[in-house]
This record gives sequence, structure tokens and C-alpha cells, in this order.
Amino acid sequence: MVSEMTPTRRVLAAVLGGRVDYVPPANPLAQTTAELMAHVGATWPEAHRNPKMMADLAAAPYEVCGIEAARPQFDISLEAEVLGCPLDWNKPDRPPVADHAYTDPKEVTWDQDFAKNSRAAVVLEAISILRERYAGMLPIIPVITAPFTVAGHIAGVENLVRWTRTDPEKAHAFIDAATDFVIEYGKLQVAAGAHILFPADPSASGDLISGETYEEFVLPAHQRMAREVSAPKILHMCGNTSKLLPYVKKSGMDCFSFDAVPVWYCRQVLGNSMSILGSLDVIDLMPNGTPEDVYNRTKECILQGTDVVGTACDVSFGTPLENLKAYVRACRETPVPQPDDTEAMIREIGVGIGKLGKADGKTIEETTGRAFQ
Repeated sequence: MVSEMTPTRRVLAAVLGGRVDYVPPANPLAQTTAELMAHVGATWPEAHRNPKMMADLAAAPYEVCGIEAARPQFDISLEAEVLGCPLDWNKPDRPPVADHAYTDPKEVTWDQDFAKNSRAAVVLEAISILRERYAGMLPIIPVITAPFTVAGHIAGVENLVRWTRTDPEKAHAFIDAATDFVIEYGKLQVAAGAHILFPADPSASGDLISGETYEEFVLPAHQRMAREVSAPKILHMCGNTSKLLPYVKKSGMDCFSFDAVPVWYCRQVLGNSMSILGSLDVIDLMPNGTPEDVYNRTKECILQGTDVVGTACDVSFGTPLENLKAYVRACRETPVPQPDDTEAMIREIGVGIGKLGKADGKTIEETTGRAFQ
């Protein structure tokens, strides 16, 4: 029996494979809902530019709902902006990259004082505010856009994916330049007080690239991040990543945050080589489901072996607070599964598995009726 833990200790233990008193509801995906923004008086685009407002909004999920994480930086375009890309501020909540900045990887550069002269300064100050405010009791998990996605932003996603086939040397050079910058920014986030980093690499989705492309072009960048930035890291990739999982397992990251893969399958493929974080649907369940639906799905994720429960992607603006609170309540009320609970899990979930269990030798298609390979 593990004694009651602080949120930070609980989340660090879960991410690093330790024992916990309950599976933490530590969602590092953005949760900038209408009600949470109203609660702290946050507005767009000011929340991207005002460090105190950013800190307040990052902490709102914890203060209002009990979600055990604060995630400053609400967009994944900041890194590309620092590297010279214009953003479309007509979409002020999460401004997308409006155009790529480079055609030659040798030209990629950035202001060596970007920590003071760009929006990165806002994020770093927000991290410092949160660290001082909570005295280390609340885990600070800022997002950092991972190298393949940054390379796609600065060179053009379609160009980058095409070059992985037609000009692999050029693709590698762009990814290497992006990796250099991301590692530098990640070290600054850790120095500012981040407990865990959340590298998000949506362009590395299995819906966009093959497992072989991930292994050759993306995996080395993830491995460099894992080696060169000291804080624990939760790698996030969107979409169907089932064919990438055998390679993600080699990334050196501490935890994998996933989207459209069953929890039990992710657990089965990754085994105990890394922790897993997932996965509450944000398209229908979180904005449109009942609190009971969210509670039951959260419990199911825990019984299937997830180490941290979070959402599959950023929470939509209209997601009701009662659903966020139901997710937290389910985490606190569901006993942590033990390896010898596997048979009970299978009886309750059907295809659910424990950390060390297997899905009765069946393929993922046979157990879900859906093609994931």
C-alpha cells in the first residue's frame, strides 16, 4: 500500500514506472475550455503573451477540477515562430503556421537571445511563476513541439515528407536543425522549473508516415532529446500510431501519450519499457458525453493498464467542467491494478489486459474488430 502522495510525486512516479496511490489524472494536453478561461479571466491572444495569465490558465484545470498537471504554452507553433515562420493570428486560440521559412537547411538560424526576445520568454516566465506558486507540489509539464513537426513547419510538411523519399539527406538536415533548437529550448524549460517535458510530434503520426520512415528520420531525433534533456519526457503523437509502437519503444522517452490506439494494445506492445498515458476521446466523449460516460471510460483505461490518464488530444473549447471533474473522480476512486488482477480485468473489460498480461494470443483486429496494423 502506497501512502498518500503529493501530485508531483504521484505523477513523477507514474511516468518513471514507480508505485502510486492512484493512477494520476495528469493531463498534459491543452485544456483551455470556455469555463476555465472565464474562471481566471483569460482571453486570446493575451494568454499567449502575458506570463501571469498563461500561468493562471495553465493551473486552472488543477484549481477548478483537480487535474494534476499545469501545462504552460498553449500552441505548437511557437518554435516555428522563433525560427522565422509567420503565424496566422486570425485564429488567436492556437495560431497555426502561415508559411514555411526555409528551402535550404543550411540557412536555418535563430536569435541566440530568443529566451528574452520572443514568446519563449513568456513561457519560461510562466513556468517560473508556477514553480514558485506551488513550491513544487503541482507538476509543471510544458509542451515542446518535437523535431519532426518543427522541421515540417519551417520547411513545409508536404516538402519534408516528400524529401524522406526523394532527398533523404535534405530531410535529415532539416530535422537535425530542428532538433538542435528543440533541445536548446527544452533545457531552458527545465532550468525555469519544469518537472516533465511534453514533446508533441503530431506530424509524426502513423496516419502520415510509415514505421520505416519513423525509424529512419524521427526516432534519432527523439533519442537525442531523451539523452540530452535531463527532465523526464512524455512523448505525444496523434492518430493511429500502432505501427510505430515497436520503434517508439526504442525512443528512450519515459512515457508515451497516444490517441487512436486501444490502451490494452499500447500496453501490450510497449510492455514495461515505458509508461503510457491515455486516452480519453476529445471529439465526442469529452465535449458531448455524460459525466458517467467519462467516469466509466476513465476506469476502463486504468483497468487496461494505463499509467496516467489523459486525453487523446487538446480538449475542445466547449468541454463541460463536470466531465473534467468526472475524469478526476474516476482516477481517485479506481484501485490501481496489480499484475495478478489480469484475469479479473479480462472478465470485466473483455479484451482488457494488465501490464504483464496478453490478449489471449489474439490479434488487435480480432479483439477490436478494427484494423490497426
